[in-house]
Amino acid sequence: MQDEQLRDEQIRSMLPLVRHVVSRMAIYFPAFVSQEDLLSAGVVGLIQAIDRYDPQRGSSLRTFASIRIRGAVLDELRRLAGLPRSVFRETRELVTVQNDLSQELGREPDENEIAQRMGLGRSEFDAMLERIRPVTCFSLDEPAYDGDASDSLLNSEVLADPAALDAAADSLQKEDLAVMHEMMNRLPTQQKQVLALYYMEDLRLKEIAEIMGITESRVSQIHTLAINRLRIAIDRIRKR
Repeated sequence: MQDEQLRDEQIRSMLPLVRHVVSRMAIYFPAFVSQEDLLSAGVVGLIQAIDRYDPQRGSSLRTFASIRIRGAVLDELRRLAGLPRSVFRETRELVTVQNDLSQELGREPDENEIAQRMGLGRSEFDAMLERIRPVTCFSLDEPAYDGDASDSLLNSEVLADPAALDAAADSLQKEDLAVMHEMMNRLPTQQKQVLALYYMEDLRLKEIAEIMGITESRVSQIHTLAINRLRIAIDRIRKR
């Protein structure tokens, strides 16, 4: 009985964490998916985390629960989105074009240059960025290095928190971290600003849009382009 009471207290006390995790993932959600749709999935993830948590593994309950909540939300998002293979193909094509143009130009290409190389008008390009947004979320929520998935840092956590880069130093080689830093420093100013405001200042899309004087949709597009560039660095590390 006492164990059940403790479990219920833990669940209630950590419910705000569910809302926090879901709100931080909102930048990836397709337009037809609301945060409220995914909160219940996050609660399921929280309950699973509390039931399976083992303090002997070394991670805190909050960290373990955050990963479980995120995973549960992703599973539900995949189910709701029902993404066709064409969306993943578009994502790969965008990453390839961004990388090719970057090497050819000696700088990061702007969006008009990317759209032109892909043979898309600007409205078509913007629509594609909206379609591939959930794919960005899926690829970032994978372990950043080999190991037990429940304990590994996620790509999104490594990108989101400079402190996490230091914490992962034992698992990622110094040259790997240098690749990540170099890629981040090469991003266009707008992309770096969105990443900094979202991940480091913990601002919401609406707040970022107000600061930058653009729409929430535009913030999301800039974020997608930035994350796709950083994916190249992640893939480079994984292939070593």
